[in-house]
Order: sequence, then structure tokens, then C-alpha cells
Amino acid sequence: MIIYDGKYAWDGKKDSAYKPVSWWPGSHYLTIFDLSAEKSDVVMLKPFVVLASDSKEGYSVEKRYQDLIKAVCREFGLDVDKLLWVRYRRDSGNDMKVAVLKLLTGKGPYTVYDLKWRDVMPNERKLVNSIMPDPAG
Repeated sequence: MIIYDGKYAWDGKKDSAYKPVSWWPGSHYLTIFDLSAEKSDVVMLKPFVVLASDSKEGYSVEKRYQDLIKAVCREFGLDVDKLLWVRYRRDSGNDMKVAVLKLLTGKGPYTVYDLKWRDVMPNERKLVNSIMPDPAG
């Protein structure tokens, strides 16, 4: 089941108790899937999949990507530990990386994560290929 499919944008202003994704406006294309909705009889370790692609509009969050992940998880009520976050280029669906977040410190909204990117494993690529939206439209 698709939870969200569209352009996720931020304006760079602090308008809540949380800091924005970035202090400059920007956006990413996101498609968020809840795989547990289709297989309610199976307990999944990572029931949520996010396919993310830079929109090339505004500020790039390449160096602060963990803030984007935290903001999306907060807004959509997702647990970062139960999430498969896949970054890809819209013009080249084969160029994919998976986010690996490690909690360094903090509690509640004041958490700090270390983010590393790894290659997509074959089983993940098969899953992503089966759910990835058509880039043509």
C-alpha cells in the first residue's frame, strides 16, 4: 500500500519544535510503501520502504540526509529502525543505495544518527523493482 507518493518539500524555516530538514528550501521525490498492509499475517522486520530521489530543486541535503529521514519518519509516523530507505536517481533507476542509520546519541527529537550508504542487496533490488513507480509517469 502506498502511504505517500509525491514531492516532499521543506521551506527552511523552523515552524515547530523541530528544526527543518535544512535551513534552506529544497525537496525530494518520495514514494512510501507499507508492505505490512498486504501481508498482515507476516511479521516483517522492515515493513516500510521509502524510495527517495533528489528533485534537483533548492538545497541538496546530501550532507544532512539523516535530517530528511528523521523528518519523514516523524511526519508519517514511521519507525526509523523498521524502514528500508532507498536512494536512487530518477534518470537511472539502477543507481541505488540503501541508508544504514546508527544511533549515536540522544533521546526523543534530539537524536543524532550516523549515516552510511551501502549497495542494494539482490533481494532488496528485486523488491524495489517490483514496487518502483514508472519514471515516465
